[in-house]
Amino acid sequence: MDTLSKDEARARQRALRRAMEPSARQDQVDAAERHLLPWLADNAPRRTVASVLSFGAEPPTGHLLGLLHATGYRVLVPICEPGRRLSWSEWYPGVPTSRSRVAPVQEPVGERHGPERMLEVDVVLVPALAVDERGARLGQGGGYYDRFIASLDALERRPELVSLVFDHEVLPADSFEHDALDRRVDAVVTAAGIRRLGDGPPA
Repeated sequence: MDTLSKDEARARQRALRRAMEPSARQDQVDAAERHLLPWLADNAPRRTVASVLSFGAEPPTGHLLGLLHATGYRVLVPICEPGRRLSWSEWYPGVPTSRSRVAPVQEPVGERHGPERMLEVDVVLVPALAVDERGARLGQGGGYYDRFIASLDALERRPELVSLVFDHEVLPADSFEHDALDRRVDAVVTAAGIRRLGDGPPA
């Protein structure tokens, strides 16, 4: 198997996402939710989850965030800051939003928190175009999440890092280039279930 460059892998994975019907994307995420909610009941004692607000052909998170909130979870979403850094703001249905200053997305208007807020978070749903069997994550190339995950090293404890991806986006090890600066995730959640990656214990 050839290892694709990051640019090649991103182009391939973006094309595959665009080729999916919106209903197929939602069906896969609906199935993933049915695995994620029971898993969170056993793995999220603080009942706090961080997640992206999906954009474009990404796995749609709108229904999931509403379901988490309705089930009693506190939900935090990222705010893109200058210098390719993330802060975090609380999300709830109907939260006021405005267009990001640095990215083509809508973000909540309200108090912003730094990575220290992650001490309260059980699970971060980390966006990815693909994840390999060892936990290597292929991101969009902005570096926001690699910087964010690196910042967690300074904390006493860090949340579980789980990527919500489509079934075809879990790839064999070394399918795409990655290096020491690329931060790994602990697990993936797909329509097929939750799967630990690398040398971690089963989900």
